[in-house]
Amino acid sequence: MGTAMADGSGGNSVMRVMIIEDNEALAQTTGWLVEMLGYDYRLALSPKQALEDVKGYRPDVIMMDLGLPGMSGYDLCRLLRQESELADTVFIAQTGWGEAEHRRLTAEAGFHHHLVKPLYLEALQDLLGTIEKTLNKAGAEK
Repeated sequence: MGTAMADGSGGNSVMRVMIIEDNEALAQTTGWLVEMLGYDYRLALSPKQALEDVKGYRPDVIMMDLGLPGMSGYDLCRLLRQESELADTVFIAQTGWGEAEHRRLTAEAGFHHHLVKPLYLEALQDLLGTIEKTLNKAGAEK
């Protein structure tokens, strides 16, 4: 299993990934992929649920759909990025929208990465592995 800094120790905890997606089947499938790669995950099927669950879970990574009910993923990312507990959290836009304009908007909203659906296991593995290495390196330097 991978290691990261979810508990602040930088050593023995599994990287935590919160998946914010209103399509329950897609959320669960993404969760299974994340778990298969050796990481812990938590699902939030709405912005409201994400806001309620995020502080107790303290994710290292947040993967988020952009087309959410009640609040766009852009706005939710901006809101979550204001939380001091999430200062080191990596935000990934997970969307069917892959045009240059959408990529620009996700960057402006504070997303670190932009994945276009459908997700491919290899791309997800590469991205999460890179994030994990970066988090571990940052933890070792603290």
